[in-house]
Amino acid sequence: MTAKNSMHFGANKLIELSTNANTAVIILAGGSGTRMEADKPKQFIRVAGKSILSHSFEVLRKSLPDSIIVVVSPFDKLQEVNDILTGHENFIVVPGGSSREASTLQGIKALLSHNPKNVLIHDAARPFLNGQIIFEVLQALEKYEAVDVAIPSVDTIIVQRDGFIQNIPKRDDLMRGQTPQAFRFDVLVNCFEKVGEERLNQFTDECGIYLECNPMGRIRIVQGHEENIKITNNIDLVLADEMFRLKRSENRETQPGIDVRGKRTLIFGGTYGIGKALADIMSNAGAFVISRSRSNGCDISSESEVRKAIEEAENDLGGIDVVVNAAGLLRKGNISSQCSSDIVSQINVNLLGALWIAKWSHSSLKKSKGSFLQFASSSYTRGRSEYIVYSATKAAIVNMTQGLSEEWANDCIRVNCIVPGRTDTEMRRSNFINEDQSSLCNPYEVALSAARTVGSHSNGFIERV
Repeated sequence: MTAKNSMHFGANKLIELSTNANTAVIILAGGSGTRMEADKPKQFIRVAGKSILSHSFEVLRKSLPDSIIVVVSPFDKLQEVNDILTGHENFIVVPGGSSREASTLQGIKALLSHNPKNVLIHDAARPFLNGQIIFEVLQALEKYEAVDVAIPSVDTIIVQRDGFIQNIPKRDDLMRGQTPQAFRFDVLVNCFEKVGEERLNQFTDECGIYLECNPMGRIRIVQGHEENIKITNNIDLVLADEMFRLKRSENRETQPGIDVRGKRTLIFGGTYGIGKALADIMSNAGAFVISRSRSNGCDISSESEVRKAIEEAENDLGGIDVVVNAAGLLRKGNISSQCSSDIVSQINVNLLGALWIAKWSHSSLKKSKGSFLQFASSSYTRGRSEYIVYSATKAAIVNMTQGLSEEWANDCIRVNCIVPGRTDTEMRRSNFINEDQSSLCNPYEVALSAARTVGSHSNGFIERV
């Protein structure tokens, strides 16, 4: 290698590995995310209350608690990455390069003084990596010097030229690559030295560089997982949000009990239905609860009444730790024939009221670093005939929850949303007169999940019950 092409690692020979060498990680978070067409790179977008980068970092840290992790970041995001990872240890943040492989090179350089035996390279935009894949990759590295993660291709792959199919390879031989890719560190260093910095933009991944330098080399394939998706387009954000929700539901049985003792709580809509059930459960669990609704003088469609209720609760309780909006209004009817007052009243209660509660709760919850909980409806995912207005407002509540969880994150306010299934409440019984009540959820079951969420550290979750 000429001096011109050398990466100037500080020595002409490969580093000598220490006897207690370990595994290091490089997280590639330097992309611009142009395909997402968002106002920020995709790895910094929040899903389920955290940035995508944070999710990816945490799964790697959980599986490799003692490993040094290098995060390769856009130059103008270095401080933001450090802020995201505040509270974690044993990580380095470095600026990336002009391409994926140039960024990998910056990660390699940052690891030279640490002398790892192995290195895993993972895309920050793959937050659903699981510990089993990491374990199998590390096992494979005991025998092989290069490992890739891949899954079988379920789609037919075509080779095209000028808009016409030239060839259709056999699908049995095709796989879709994922990350992490993993290597013996000294081998990877040697490959990057051979290729040289000027040629790095010719490659799309590290395995390609390895094969360029080792034409007869063997890269062991570890079976990946369909869930290990790379968030690339806007539709992927929707899928990711739903996947996090499902994972939370799957883990519900292993979650601890209710932890709300001493929580100063204000529940709007707390005198009936799910709100009343939640007030009962939290009170019995040791919380200090004030319930407000139209029945005791607070119509949440009135900004002044919401503001007054919050100010009074803060004075009576000495502060507010939890604000819950469980109020809602449903008026069935075809949109073409429904009276205007019913349409307006549903929007005023279900959406405008929620906005007033959020607006005037912020100051109190910022002081206590508290929790804000809302309730949507299973109809938020698909509007249904005869309650179009209700469905539309509940879809807005989900969107509002996601936005607030990001907007209030720096104030340490947790914002979550419970999405009940069909529940046996007064409101439902008055609108679905002939419905079989035995098929409905008990409001106390929904309230129990809500109380558990209030007492947790969750943020940005949309949880179906």
